[in-house]
Amino acid sequence: LLFVAGAILKPDTFPTWDNIRNMLTQSSVVGVLAIGMTFVIATAGIDLSVGSMVAAAGVFGGIMVGDDGTSSLVFILAAILFATFLGSVNATSIAYGRVVPFIATLAMFSIARGLALLLNDKLPVSLLDLNGGSFGDPRPFSLLWFGVGRIFGIPVSVFVFLAITILGWVVLNRTRYGRYVIAVGGNREAARIAGVPVRRIIFSVYVLSGFLAGISTVLLCARLGSASPVSGNLYELDAIGAVVIGGTSLAGGRATIVGTFLGVLTFALIFSLMTQLNLSTEVQQVTKGLIVLGAVLLQRPEARY
Repeated sequence: LLFVAGAILKPDTFPTWDNIRNMLTQSSVVGVLAIGMTFVIATAGIDLSVGSMVAAAGVFGGIMVGDDGTSSLVFILAAILFATFLGSVNATSIAYGRVVPFIATLAMFSIARGLALLLNDKLPVSLLDLNGGSFGDPRPFSLLWFGVGRIFGIPVSVFVFLAITILGWVVLNRTRYGRYVIAVGGNREAARIAGVPVRRIIFSVYVLSGFLAGISTVLLCARLGSASPVSGNLYELDAIGAVVIGGTSLAGGRATIVGTFLGVLTFALIFSLMTQLNLSTEVQQVTKGLIVLGAVLLQRPEARY
């Protein structure tokens, strides 16, 4: 319906293949974060730090490569491992330190953003030397290929997002681990009595969230050709919003990967349409907040407060 509305309001620009490709490319970064956020929220948790982890992991990967480095693999591994490490810190404090997820991830939100600013003295790191070719035609499997490369005319980052979405659906809906995640979110004490390793499950979802933040870092930095300490700002809210409007319950115990995928696309359609209608960023932010609030209110009756 949103796409039809956009096609009616902006028939010359909105339903074009270029606009669709741009929407999919831009939504892939937040989409990967949202898949990880789905697992976290399914356990009745929250992760407010993924946007800051994207910035910190990008800068860390950039300084690991160095000024004369040309290895895309070094950046990719360094970024993913660093984000996973930060996610492990969250996981340890929440699962074994018994810190409330909101507080633990809020602390990491500040820590990771501070690290992003400290690691390279508040300066961005150029990654254009890692493409193995021109920026418009990067070598396959080089860093920039993940940002601007295409397969059959479709951006590589979209394929990455789709692959992670499919894997997330399989894990959540067709494995014992996925059933354990839902059980922990539905009733933690009952899950513990039933033999579910509750702490390990909680630990794992925050590690997974950090790992996927690392993959998002690769996609974002590949698209921009640089790693900035201010990147990823408020990405965590976009990811949470996509998960919530997709139908995953903030109270835990119910999650849908397909719903998250559609939530990501919904946000992409809305903001693409508002941009083409020349609406200001402020109006877009207000709209985003109202959408999230409306989705939560729709979930409220089932919570039986």
